[in-house]
Amino acid sequence: MNVRTLIVGGLALALGLTTSALALALQGKKGSLEPLDALAKKAQDATFAEECKKAADSLELDPVMHSFKPRAKGGFGIGMKAGLVPANQDGIEAYLPTLSKKGLSAADAGKLADPIIAMCNRVLAIAEVSDHLWPESKESSKSKKKWLDLNEIMKVGAKDLSEAVSTKNYAGVKKAASKLNSSCTDCHSVFRD
Repeated sequence: MNVRTLIVGGLALALGLTTSALALALQGKKGSLEPLDALAKKAQDATFAEECKKAADSLELDPVMHSFKPRAKGGFGIGMKAGLVPANQDGIEAYLPTLSKKGLSAADAGKLADPIIAMCNRVLAIAEVSDHLWPESKESSKSKKKWLDLNEIMKVGAKDLSEAVSTKNYAGVKKAASKLNSSCTDCHSVFRD
């Protein structure tokens, strides 16, 4: 074997290992989307809270929270496919500020109502699961209480937003989206490292 073959082989191996590590990292971050999405589809079921509690046993907090990220970063997007909203808003945490500022017009409701309701159900699933997961580095009873309080505000905001969209209360959409967005911002100020 000559030196050139060894170098090329070594580079190929390094590239393969790097690609595999990256794929595993992304898979880990995306690993919560499927179970959370399945739970979100059951958000109106009587067993929803219990199913979320059971699911929390097999999920970790960081990937669950990562679900708020834009679709391009492994989180939930808005709608089934990219392109429904601008790429820089195609994620829960990216879309909420826009929705809280601009609201939802009757003209946009036709294409956005169902995706926003689906987003709200995903937020409910994330919040219900997160009731059973909290940042271990902040485990004091005060922090746990704060975590649960903020989760409750997130649930109320998601339910209010879903209700406003469902009832075509377009003025209420802005207010409910603002409440939901504030719950995210307040949580980040306390718990995000």
